[in-house]
Amino acid sequence: MGGSPDPGSRRVSLASSLKRVLTIVGATALVLALALALVPALLPAEAVRNTVTAELSQRLGVPVSISGPVSISVLPQLSVQLDGVTIGTGGEVLATADAAVGALRLFPLLAGRVSISDYTLVRPRIAVRVAANGTSNWDRALEAIRQVSRERSGGLADFRIVQGEALVIDEKTQQRVEIDGMEIAVSWPRFDRQANISGRFTLRDEPVEISAVVARPLALLTAEPTGLKMRLAAAPVRVGFDGQIAGRAQTLASGTMTVETTSLRALLRWLGQHPGVGSALGSFALKGEVRVTPTELAFSQVNAELDGNVAEGALTVSFQGARPQIQGTLDADRVVATPYFSDMNPIPETDRGWNRRPIDLSALTSSDIDLRLSAREVVLGSAKLGRSAASVTSRNGRLTLTLGEAQAYGGSLRGALVLSPHADGVEVRATLNVQRAELGQGLSEWFGYRRLDGVGNAQISIEGHGPTMSDLARTASGQATLTAVDGAIRGFNAEAILRRLERRPLAATGADARSGRTPYDRMAATIRIVNGIATTEDIMLDGQIVRVRLQGSAQLQARELDLRGIATLKRSTGPSATSDSNFELPFVVQGSWDDPFVLPDPQSLIRRSGAAAPLRDVNRDRDALRAVLDAINRQSGQDISEPLPPIPSFAPYPSLRPQN
Repeated sequence: MGGSPDPGSRRVSLASSLKRVLTIVGATALVLALALALVPALLPAEAVRNTVTAELSQRLGVPVSISGPVSISVLPQLSVQLDGVTIGTGGEVLATADAAVGALRLFPLLAGRVSISDYTLVRPRIAVRVAANGTSNWDRALEAIRQVSRERSGGLADFRIVQGEALVIDEKTQQRVEIDGMEIAVSWPRFDRQANISGRFTLRDEPVEISAVVARPLALLTAEPTGLKMRLAAAPVRVGFDGQIAGRAQTLASGTMTVETTSLRALLRWLGQHPGVGSALGSFALKGEVRVTPTELAFSQVNAELDGNVAEGALTVSFQGARPQIQGTLDADRVVATPYFSDMNPIPETDRGWNRRPIDLSALTSSDIDLRLSAREVVLGSAKLGRSAASVTSRNGRLTLTLGEAQAYGGSLRGALVLSPHADGVEVRATLNVQRAELGQGLSEWFGYRRLDGVGNAQISIEGHGPTMSDLARTASGQATLTAVDGAIRGFNAEAILRRLERRPLAATGADARSGRTPYDRMAATIRIVNGIATTEDIMLDGQIVRVRLQGSAQLQARELDLRGIATLKRSTGPSATSDSNFELPFVVQGSWDDPFVLPDPQSLIRRSGAAAPLRDVNRDRDALRAVLDAINRQSGQDISEPLPPIPSFAPYPSLRPQN
């Protein structure tokens, strides 16, 4: 009777088979271990040196030499280390390294061949020199790498840099950049696969992390576009790019770029520029479509934010000159320009007069700028402008701000401001043209002056130099003309003063000499400024009841007035009115222009007072004696006076009422 196999025999057979397998595996492992142990002794060092030297030279496209000893390690990884690596020869040494470590492939090694899967450069020192024409000492090497990769249609396998250093000397910008702590890993196993790059390094004492993915690196060698994603992160800045990169010389890459930093001033300083100090150039962000060429970044659609100001438009950053050149056109809804002119605030500080902080133009030397700006609202200190169009240019530290037109205070403004370095600090030139603007609001917001109202036209041209705003006021020279209608001077009531003094010439002037307002129908003034002193020969205010004429001077730095004038109380405004029927009173205006004293001429009051007849006789005798002395001087040929310089005609008055 037949039966099934004995279970015991099956167990013996299985155990026997397992024993044979383990024996084979153990023997194989022992043979491999013995082979690996004998590799350092059996593998000729010179053959390894020649093989690695030839392979590295072929991969990099430039000569590679190894001057140090060769050592092979089995643990923790089968590898070969070659000391004293030099990339390049003669006067074209591109880099040196303490050692090159290659991971050996096992099976080719067992067949007697040396094959290395990946390389690591230990403590390399890379030298990059950029000539004034933009070429570098690496150009030929990079072209050779492209050619070799094209012929082999292969990748770069795994390539790493450990504890690397790089020195970049740019003769074009006269900059020297040192990079250390380089830990870079490149993985490109096959020509049809993507390449991954990651790593970190230290630049100007700031750690930087970088990562990038190239979709098809081989496409770059045939001038075909391929995808690129890149991220760079450091304390001063974060940069991202997502787009395409090409091997064409005209366009290197195109896509979306983002740049973010908490302080643009700190970023410029980290990049080797000298942006000075100040509250401006803080938070900055930029995002837009960009086209990258060897010499510029061209943003066709960009959204930029600086110090809370947001604008849209187009920007181009060129690197062809010694400094970056920024050109563009931007449009914003609201621009707060106060931080950029904080050192030139024309409103005086409390109890200190003009701003005495030094004006810093060092930020203008970091780049050349040519921008066209437009905004629906511009805020500068306490001043506000409506729809405005302006241009900003900066060349070699010289800034020119041109205000094409701005809607403000019910009228319009046009002007220009030029700031340039000067041996004494800063030289400032400014022109301003005002048409049909509300003077009270404009003077209050720009200069903190609240004593003049009306609708006016003004033309101002002024220049000065010095380290602070106070010094600019001290050295100022120029001229100004002003015409206005339907306004008032605040701070005194001329009509009330004249009527009271007409009745009682020796009465006190009262509170109306320090308060109230004097209305006018028309006002005109011409002012000349020389070395910080503003002089005028004729300021005229003409109202229905009072006419005022002034002449004198003002100290701009001290902000003090010294004016003399005649106030006329009109008896009648009809055709039969005569000057003899009017009451005229000489007066002086002195003191701070923020709160001046208005005092009547005491001699004229004494002459009008009947109780002061003896004093009038004394004055009359003194006047007669002066007339005799003047006649004697004229006969002797002595010139006691010089003709006054001609006064230019006033600017046209604003047109407020429609013409019939």
